[in-house]
Amino acid sequence: MSKKSGLKSYSAEFREKAVRLVAERGFTIPQVAEQLGCSTETIRRWKETTARKLDPELAARIELEENETKRLRKRVAQLEMENKILKKRRRTSPRR
Repeated sequence: MSKKSGLKSYSAEFREKAVRLVAERGFTIPQVAEQLGCSTETIRRWKETTARKLDPELAARIELEENETKRLRKRVAQLEMENKILKKRRRTSPRR
């Protein structure tokens, strides 16, 4: 990583690692950005550039998988919240 007029420069290997973490490992862009010390927009651009280079069919499959992962993460969060509410109700409800 070198500085050129205030901008950070990352190696191709570093960019590939970041994109792989998002595309293959299921991490979110903000998680990877925080972990690697980059901006979310930078990783998003790397991901889009990589997707354009890939086979269109493969890029579409990756996008579907990412959308499914995002949907499932939301569903898990929803279920965890519902579970928490139910546990709270059980503790506060009078017993017979």
